Amino acid sequence: TLSCMLDALICAREVNKGVALFKEWKGRVTLNTVMYSTLIKGFAIAGEADRAMDIYRELRADGLQMNLVAYTSLIDAHARAGKMEQARKLFEQMEEEGCEPNVITFSAIVKGHCNVGDVDEAFSVFRSMLSRGLSADTVIFNTLLDGCVKHWHFELADQLLGDMATYGVIPSKFTLSIIVKMWGKRQELDKAFEAVYSSLRDGHTCLDAQVGTCLISVCLHNNAVSRAIKVLEEMKTWRGCSGPDESTYSMLISGLARRGDCHRAVEVAWEACEAAAAPRSTMKALSEECLRALFTTLRRHGLAEDLGAPLAAKLRAARMQVPKGIEVVEGETPSSSRTSRERHAAPVQSLTRPCSGGDGKLEPAWMKARRATGAAHCRVDSQA
Repeated sequence: TLSCMLDALICAREVNKGVALFKEWKGRVTLNTVMYSTLIKGFAIAGEADRAMDIYRELRADGLQMNLVAYTSLIDAHARAGKMEQARKLFEQMEEEGCEPNVITFSAIVKGHCNVGDVDEAFSVFRSMLSRGLSADTVIFNTLLDGCVKHWHFELADQLLGDMATYGVIPSKFTLSIIVKMWGKRQELDKAFEAVYSSLRDGHTCLDAQVGTCLISVCLHNNAVSRAIKVLEEMKTWRGCSGPDESTYSMLISGLARRGDCHRAVEVAWEACEAAAAPRSTMKALSEECLRALFTTLRRHGLAEDLGAPLAAKLRAARMQVPKGIEVVEGETPSSSRTSRERHAAPVQSLTRPCSGGDGKLEPAWMKARRATGAAHCRVDSQA
C-alpha cells in the first residue's frame, strides 16, 4: 500500500510529499527496494541528482540491494543533470553487481550525452547496446535523431534515418516532428513539407497538432509566412488530427506579431478564441508570451484601440486572460469612420460563421464543416 501511495505521488510530481510520507512510515512498515527506487525516480524526473544519491545511500545503509529500476532511475537522474561521469560510474557499478542494463538504461545514457552535445559518444553507447543483442526502440532512435538535429550533425541524422528500416523502428509523431525541424534548420522547407505529405500518402497516423506546430515554426524560421498560414488551414483536414491547438495558434500569432503583421495576427487570435469557445472544445488558453507580444506590437503600430480593444473583449469572452501590465482601452469613440460595432466585428468575418444552433454564438467555419461531414478526408497538396 505504501508503495502504491509513493508511486501516485511521484506520478503527480509531488516527490517531496513522497519523501515525507516515506519518513513518516519508516520504522513502522517493512521497507523494500521498490519504495526507494520510486523515490529515486521522482528525483530523477525533478532533475535533482544529488537528492537521488541521498536516497541511494539511505537504501544502502538499510542493507537493501539495488535493482534494475533503481539503478536505471539513478543513472537517469545524473544523465538529466549532465553528470555523465557519475552516470558512467553507476553503470559500471551496476554491471559489477550483476544487474543487467536494458534498453531504458541505455536510452538514459544516450539522452544524457545528447543533452550535453556529445553526439559521437551517444552513438558509441548506442552501438554498444546493439552489440549486446538489445534492439533499438522508437524512444532511443528519436533521442539520437533529436540530438543530431539539435547539435547540427545532419550527416549522422541522414545515416540514422537511412537505417531506420534496419533497426525495425516504427516512426512516431515525435519522429516526424524532429524530421520537420531538421529540414527547417537545413533551410530545405520543401523537404519538410514532403515529409508530412509522404506521411499522409502512406496513411500513417502520426500527424497531430505537434507536427503541424513544428511545420509552422520552420516556415516562420525560413520567412515563409504565407506557407505557415496555409499549414494552419491544412491541419484542419489531416486525418486523425483534431486541428490546431493552443500551441499552434500561439506559435503563429507570435511569428506574425514579431513581423508586425498585426491584422493577420489578430485574425488568428480571434479564430483561436472561437475554437476555444466552441462546443466540446478541449483547447486551452493562448500562451501569455504570444498575447503579450501581440498587444505590444498593436500598441507600437497605433492599433491598440482599433484591434487591441475588441480582441481583449473576445479573449475574456473565451475565458482567456489578457496579460498583466497590458493596457487596453475599451469603450472609447474610435478614430476610424466605422462604427464601434463594425470595427469590433471586422476581425472575425473571414474566419467564422454563425452556429446553426440559433444561440448567437460563433463557431469556426472549419469546425462547423467537420461536425457536419464527419472526419474530413486527407487532402494532400503536393504543390506546397
